[in-house]
Amino acid sequence: MKIGLFTDCHYCKAEYLGPTRRPRLSINKIKEAMDAFKSSNVDMVFCLGDMTDHDASSTKEEIIECFNEAMQLIKSYNIPFYLVPGNHDYLVMTADDMEKKAGFKAPPYAVETKNHCFIVLDANYRSNMVCFDTAGVVWTDSNLPPHQVEFLSAELEKATKQCIILVHENLDPNVDKMHIIKNAEQIRAIIKNSQKVSLVIQGHYHSGNESIIDNIPYITLPAMCEGEINSFRILEL
Repeated sequence: MKIGLFTDCHYCKAEYLGPTRRPRLSINKIKEAMDAFKSSNVDMVFCLGDMTDHDASSTKEEIIECFNEAMQLIKSYNIPFYLVPGNHDYLVMTADDMEKKAGFKAPPYAVETKNHCFIVLDANYRSNMVCFDTAGVVWTDSNLPPHQVEFLSAELEKATKQCIILVHENLDPNVDKMHIIKNAEQIRAIIKNSQKVSLVIQGHYHSGNESIIDNIPYITLPAMCEGEINSFRILEL
């Protein structure tokens, strides 16, 4: 099977955010990615989070409008789509809001295909284990809460197929430490001990990275919003 992947669009009407992000260009980049996914007959598409962003002049309504515009474009391709929530997605929306607007179940959840089990996690929780939508977004303080750790362990224990883990923030210890989930070591140990995970896919760290940890590939996708060159990926599993 084939899956389409992209991350960190940070779509909004600002021309620049910082020296390198070009968020206004992301809507056309999403279209280019979706065109490529359709041409390649991918079976499903995942966005690894941070669909939208804002500048100092943006209102909540304008950010939500950008989110809705991006979602309407993606849905027009009629390819099964899943959003892995990112920290920026929680700046103006709750998990319930995203469920309604994106039409997806809030993580954690698993999507099973003939040969694979995709396990989607949400590490947008502060160290007090309260979700960013209530506790406030602190992008350097991401944690996978106990109920999701339990969910991951249970899914891996019962799995009879190859498992693929998807999460916005980073489990890979080889990226900049500010981007790493605080309890990543615990999660990696669960992944290793299960002997059922064939791939871990992440976003958040805009430069991207690829590592092999315990013989498992950890792929961090480069951010779509950086510069004028697009970034997305098609994986054949």
